[in-house]
Amino acid sequence: MEVIVTTEKRPSLEIIEEAKKLARKFKTSYVTRRHNTIESFKKHYRKNVLVVTSEGLVLHTLRGSKLFFHPGLLKIRLLNYLKTGKEAMVKAMDLRKGDAVLDCNLGLAQDAVISAFVSEKMVVGVEKDPVIAEIVKRGLRSYEPKGKLSIAKDAFRRVEVKVGDNREFLKSLSDNSFDIVYFSPMFIKPKWKCDVMQPFRDVAVKDFIEPETLKEAERVARKRVVIKINKGVKDLFPFLKDYTLQESATNVEYIYKRVD
Repeated sequence: MEVIVTTEKRPSLEIIEEAKKLARKFKTSYVTRRHNTIESFKKHYRKNVLVVTSEGLVLHTLRGSKLFFHPGLLKIRLLNYLKTGKEAMVKAMDLRKGDAVLDCNLGLAQDAVISAFVSEKMVVGVEKDPVIAEIVKRGLRSYEPKGKLSIAKDAFRRVEVKVGDNREFLKSLSDNSFDIVYFSPMFIKPKWKCDVMQPFRDVAVKDFIEPETLKEAERVARKRVVIKINKGVKDLFPFLKDYTLQESATNVEYIYKRVD
């Protein structure tokens, strides 16, 4: 993802230095904010704009959306799990306390946080885009869940963010390194519009899983490889024929393969 880096309108010296540091990290330009608008930056540079603020990082995409760390639907999913003891992803994973999970499509880390909450262990999440990874890494570290969601505070801190290609990361691991290897690639032709996910869709890597990547995942997993997809996608890829489809009443489906 191509970005320039700037700050909020009235930045402290610390925020300015942090913005310059990020610009160096991403090998891009730091632009002084002054009285310029984000829209003027996008028009002039034709790049996404990463803004360093006192509240965290905000990515303004060329398509007009804003990406920042937030729990999204995590609160609803977690509270429902606490109430019922059921959660579709957890069931597909057969996730138990003590299981080690590798999330190969970290995204905004909602699935990883739930995995960390249930397993009570560190979850490793791989994100290909370094800008998204930075936003999520900082968000996981600083986010303070409130109300009923505060029960998951430790889970936010138990997600370790790794930057890189998931296939290459898997290849670097020894056999049976994790209990569960999990994928949640961007949905192919989603059947509904999700305002929460649209900013992420604007900039995220949209590649589906390659057969070679799945082979590596099956080598690395001790228990299961699990994939989150939208309904009907399994039939589009013959190499998924060995994966079991979990029944779902929604447009989100989980498929899994036992490797134990």
